[in-house]
Amino acid sequence: MKLSEQQLRLFRDFGFLVFRQYLSPEEIAQYSREFNAGLDSWLEDGKHDGKTRHYASLMEEKSPFIAGLADDPRFADVAEQLLGKDVLAIAVDGNYHVDDTLWHPDTGSLDYTAVKFCIYPDPLTADSGALRVIPGSHRDPFHSQISREPETAYNLAQTDVPAYAFESQPGDVLAFNVALWHAAFGGARSRRQGVVVYYEDPDTPSARTAIQQQMRGNHRAFASVGRQMYGPHWRSIDTPRHQRWIRRLAELDVLETDI
Repeated sequence: MKLSEQQLRLFRDFGFLVFRQYLSPEEIAQYSREFNAGLDSWLEDGKHDGKTRHYASLMEEKSPFIAGLADDPRFADVAEQLLGKDVLAIAVDGNYHVDDTLWHPDTGSLDYTAVKFCIYPDPLTADSGALRVIPGSHRDPFHSQISREPETAYNLAQTDVPAYAFESQPGDVLAFNVALWHAAFGGARSRRQGVVVYYEDPDTPSARTAIQQQMRGNHRAFASVGRQMYGPHWRSIDTPRHQRWIRRLAELDVLETDI
């Protein structure tokens, strides 16, 4: 899939791009089945209790279709176009969300670029947990000016911060720069969200350092639940691009870390 100049400009200027019905009904049905099996396999009793957010990797053998989306040209090729350079597939995972997600970006550094594709297997509206993004907030000075406490900074409720709401039907996909400020409100407990994440392949010392720091945090999250971030299934996917990702992560010393 080749993006238009207008799409590339929209992503560059506003920090996100919407793809309607990007996955077919058959693909979403398979996605939904594997999503539940993959996330539930990380739970002691195999069922989410709806009380706290539950995160799990979908790069394992219980979710081969979902893991394979990282290699799908609709994601990998598009990520390269959006970032304008080679990318590294970093994560394919899922969440059962609980309650509101307050305003935040997904990185603490603007020294590297990354894109996250969000997939929601269930219909969502602005009032039922659809992801909201603040257009243009992925770049400074705007990025650094935004407050995590809009009640104090702007006399606005979290839900009243000006934003675009990604209201979606199953099959729709949102791609956004991980530095973009985003939030979600009003969603049901066990709200399902899947993501595919790519980082730029760093070609500057500052980008390399920022990615290494971010990856140490990623590995810590897995280690905290006794898991390995990149298991046998993920490492065994035998395509040239995927194996290049594995080799490059090892070169950057982030395929495995001592944390």
